[in-house]
Amino acid sequence: MTDNVTLVPNILQPTAALKAFAPMGIKFWENQETALAGLREFADGWFARRHKSMQAALEAAKHIGDAQTPSDILREYQNWLTREAELIAEDGKAYQQEVLAAGAHLIARSEAQQTD
Repeated sequence: MTDNVTLVPNILQPTAALKAFAPMGIKFWENQETALAGLREFADGWFARRHKSMQAALEAAKHIGDAQTPSDILREYQNWLTREAELIAEDGKAYQQEVLAAGAHLIARSEAQQTD
């Protein structure tokens, strides 16, 4: 009979362990939510910039088709290329901001763990 009594505490140990780890699990999923929100914002911006790029290319193609001289064609191409370079630079800036935000979140989390 004593063997049965000692089994009961052993059965309860996993429950206690799960309760001890629950705050870490909650924090993990909260961090996932934060990361997904940041990635969604980045992706939405990226798609908006790609749409602008596509519109600029379409306009350039129309203007090039209507061009009267080779210099008109070159000017339209240069305008499109300049706009495309600006959008690529915006992509780089948005990516840099996303990486910095993720790093700041990790640093804040690390500092919070040190104070706990």
